[in-house]
Order: sequence, then structure tokens, then C-alpha cells
Amino acid sequence: MAALIVMAFPVTAVFGLFLGILPGIILGLTPALFIYLLVWGALRWLALKFATVAGFNSESWQVGWMASLVPVAILMIVAFRIPETINAPHEQEIAQLEATDVQPPDVIKLPATVAIELPSFSYGRRRSEGPFCEALCLRLLYNGVVSRVIAVARFHDGTEVAGYRIERRDQCPKPDLPRSLIVWPQQHLKMGTGPRSVEQRVEARMAAGECLVREAARIEDAGMVIAVRSIKAGTSSLRKPWSLWLDTVNAKRLEVSEADGRVLYRRTQITAELLSAPLRSTAGGGLLTSVTYVGWAYRVVNIQPLGPDGRDILPALLGKEASHPPDVPNTVHSVQ
Repeated sequence: MAALIVMAFPVTAVFGLFLGILPGIILGLTPALFIYLLVWGALRWLALKFATVAGFNSESWQVGWMASLVPVAILMIVAFRIPETINAPHEQEIAQLEATDVQPPDVIKLPATVAIELPSFSYGRRRSEGPFCEALCLRLLYNGVVSRVIAVARFHDGTEVAGYRIERRDQCPKPDLPRSLIVWPQQHLKMGTGPRSVEQRVEARMAAGECLVREAARIEDAGMVIAVRSIKAGTSSLRKPWSLWLDTVNAKRLEVSEADGRVLYRRTQITAELLSAPLRSTAGGGLLTSVTYVGWAYRVVNIQPLGPDGRDILPALLGKEASHPPDVPNTVHSVQ
């Protein structure tokens, strides 16, 4: 009865946690326990029938013990073997994705013109507005590391490209900035008493006459491409919680390549859900949300995280000169 209740109303497992960790765990496991007990009972019945046909006394305690233990052994083998078999191709795919990664021996030197390609769903971007000069673009330009950035956004129905550079003017037009920028690690540390955020510092530089100019551009004009791309999208276990054959591998890649296509750096972030061993169910839900879940239990694998738009990797990859927050106007020392 408990298994049926949890399967119909998964949020009951959450209420079970309020009674203690153990009651919540037990409620979450009841669907799997129900299935295992059902299969164990069927196997025990078959074992007793086989013993009777073979001429053994099914009423003896020895036969009863054997009829009870053999199904347990079979279920233990199946419970571990099924996740191992199903997870094997996913683990092989993960290894193949990692095997193509490339690590440079030193900090990458940037040419005068760099193209930056970010996912079309990057924070703050609208399809009709085209690609913005985002966090990395602003750092490269206002740190004087490059003279031009070509922003690229790829959508399922085409590619949008825009060029950005700094031009000195008496008065700058309204800056073409995204609604919000990705916050990089430690960007607010040791930034002095002036403007603290990257947006504030860029706006101060613009007020001083360093204008961010947008213009038409081509990807072919870039001497180097820095790209964050989603290369594989898997299926969440929440979509088909009772399906055992799900492709749950997701892969996102940060890649730096020269104009001729030679890859200087490649790092692949992989997230996947792999079946837990032994095979078991889980259930849960939220008190402040309508989302509930009951199905097979998975363990989440997260390999080589990149951070949003590669922010966790780019500072070390490009060096402090390229990745530190832009200096405020009239600041001559380097800001780390």
C-alpha cells in the first residue's frame, strides 16, 4: 500500500523526511522494494515447484531455505548487472569525449582580432538583438589586449555576427551591452574604492570618451575563435523516470582555435545521469513547487565544469592581462 501511495503521490516521500531521515528514505524506496518482493515471491514459487517436480519435499526447512535464498542471489546479480550494462556505453562515450581534449603548454597569446562564439541561450541575449559584447569581449577590448572582437551567436535557423571595437569620441552613443553580464570568479576582489563591477568600469571608460562601437563583421576576419558550444544534449531522467534506456549524456565544450582551424585548447564539460547500483527507485517533490518525481534512482556525474560561458577556465587560459576587470579611467596600475 505504501508503494502505491508513493508512486501516486511522490511528495509523500518529502513529508516522510519531516518524520526523520530514515522514514523518508524508506518511503522513497518502497516502490523498488515492492517490485523486488514481487519478483522474489514469483521466483520462490518457481523454485518450490521445481523442487517438487524433482522429487524433493517442499515442506522441509532445507528446501524452504534454498527456495528463499536462490531468488535473493538472482535478484542481487540482476540489481547490479542491469545498471552496469546500461551505464557501460555512456561511460565509454564520456571517455571518448574526454580523449579529444587539448591542453596548451602555456597562456594563449591573442591576435589583434578575436571571434567569440557563445551559446545562443547565453544570459541576457535576445534573438532579434544579435550578439552583444559580453563579459569576455569587454575585458579583451578595454584591457587593450585585442583591437577588435567579433561576437558570434549561432541559432537553429542561422548565425548572427557583430563586430566591436573601441573608438575615441567626445560623446559616446548608448552602449550596446547585455542586460546582465556573467560574473567571473573574484572579479570584485582588490578593485579599489572606485566602480566595482565590470559594467560600472566600462561605463566610466565610455564617459571618458572610450566608446564601444558596433559594426558589421565576418567570422573570417578573426585570427582566432574562442567558442563555447553545446555539442550534445541528453535526456533528463525526469522526462521518463521509469525508462532504463535513456541517453542522459550532455556535453558542452570550450575551444580555442586559430583561423586555419588548428585547435590550441579544448575542454569538454560532461554531465550525465547514470543508473545507481543496485537498481532501485527514488521518490520526492517540493513543498513550494508542483514538481514531483518517482522513478529509478540515478547518480549525477559532472566532469570538468566550465562555468557559465567558460568563466571558470578563461582567466587562467588567457592570463591576467586579458581577463582582469578593466581599469577605471586614468588608472595606470594593473588591477588584478
